Amino acid sequence: MTNWLLLRGLTRDQRHWGEFPQQLSEALGARVETIDPPGFGTEHARPSPRSIPEIVDDIRARFDAGGEQWSVLGISLGGMMAMNWCARYPSDFERCVVVNTSGPALFRPHEFNWGVLPVFAGRALRTDLAHESAVLGLTANSPALDVASLARTWAQYQADARPLPASILGQLMAAATFRLPRRVPVPLLILASRADRLAPYQMSERLAARFAAPLRLHDAAGHDLPLDDAAWVCDNVAEWLTPAP
Repeated sequence: MTNWLLLRGLTRDQRHWGEFPQQLSEALGARVETIDPPGFGTEHARPSPRSIPEIVDDIRARFDAGGEQWSVLGISLGGMMAMNWCARYPSDFERCVVVNTSGPALFRPHEFNWGVLPVFAGRALRTDLAHESAVLGLTANSPALDVASLARTWAQYQADARPLPASILGQLMAAATFRLPRRVPVPLLILASRADRLAPYQMSERLAARFAAPLRLHDAAGHDLPLDDAAWVCDNVAEWLTPAP
């Protein structure tokens, strides 16, 4: 039985996983842990590095595997971290799952929704609540979500552990300069959503082709797939882990 480490995305910390870690733990019958990247959450008082390898090395230095077996799941920027980690330290994890992740090598300008840029460019001009409402409006699609309540909760996260502007810039630079590894030397599963308005699912298709990895596509969820449909993510990971008869 493998444990699972979860890595969150751009400017997010482990609190933004919500109930997903417990849901994944119950679905897999496994221990699930989360950790904050440098510059965010518990680490908000110090700036983030400006490259994915440096961010990974910072997290790795703080992560205690306890001599047990682990796998890793990362969403968006967390998926970049997960792939880089597995490529550079292949003995650290048994398996890797990436969710709605991307990279400059997979980018095609004609596929990108350029209308999302004001959501991030205008961050400094909005209140925390307005910003988090805008982010959820871009990344979450499920009509079952209480977006207003969730935005208030996430705005409070910002107030409680406000990241430095240098950390936000650092993660943006890390994402923009991320280089896909030549190979990911552990079993890799790619999950994505056709309705993702932030990272077009075609990038996940290219990622799957590059690494000859299985790809599962959700028809309706947004960029924050574990938030929109945690059960779907859990079911697909569990199915992938089940040996074929």
